Amino acid sequence: MCITFVIYAVSFVVVFASVGGDETLAGVFAVVMVFGVLIVWPIAWEVGTKGRSLGKLVFGLRVVTVDGAPIRVRHAAIRGLVGLVEIVAFFGTLAAGVALASRRFQRLGDHLAGTVVVRERGAGAERGFAHRFVPYPGWEAWSARLDATRLNEDDYRIVRSFLLRSRSLPPDAREQLGTRILDRVLPRTGHERNTADLAGWPVDVPLTAIAAAYQRRFDGVTLA
Repeated sequence: MCITFVIYAVSFVVVFASVGGDETLAGVFAVVMVFGVLIVWPIAWEVGTKGRSLGKLVFGLRVVTVDGAPIRVRHAAIRGLVGLVEIVAFFGTLAAGVALASRRFQRLGDHLAGTVVVRERGAGAERGFAHRFVPYPGWEAWSARLDATRLNEDDYRIVRSFLLRSRSLPPDAREQLGTRILDRVLPRTGHERNTADLAGWPVDVPLTAIAAAYQRRFDGVTLA
């Protein structure tokens, strides 16, 4: 935020000087810059870096959805607009108060956007949220052939939820539920359910490969 204000101050001085001291024109430019620097820039940066502001880059943090998927424009827009109130207007005190009262240290913008900040590196990395899915041995090539571009956040959330909880389910229930999920998501990847390469394998195996393919869409980001 300090960097943002520095950018705004420098930009205003440059613009004011370039308009020859015309206060009306400088005022118009000032409003445009406020909108651009405080709203458009932070939102575009978070989306472009998949959830990392300059500060988060330094501290090894990233914003993801509560389901572990990379944030989209709507997530960043909600965080940015709410941040004008809880961070800019209240000098961060409202954001800090809400975050301290939250189990996941979420500020108000995170609660409304459905996002959470996770640590990507360092001893304090949040293993409770971050989970990297890796295909089972021998399934790497199959996973690499999947077209995961048609999978959406809901598809990934369902697959992820099942995989993280499947071991706690009775075998029959696990296979039935996993099969329904596989029937839903597999056709989106360009594969059909009744293929020979799936015969005899537990449903967790192809679903893990699908989750891994989805994660690869986002440049190696470790999703929750």
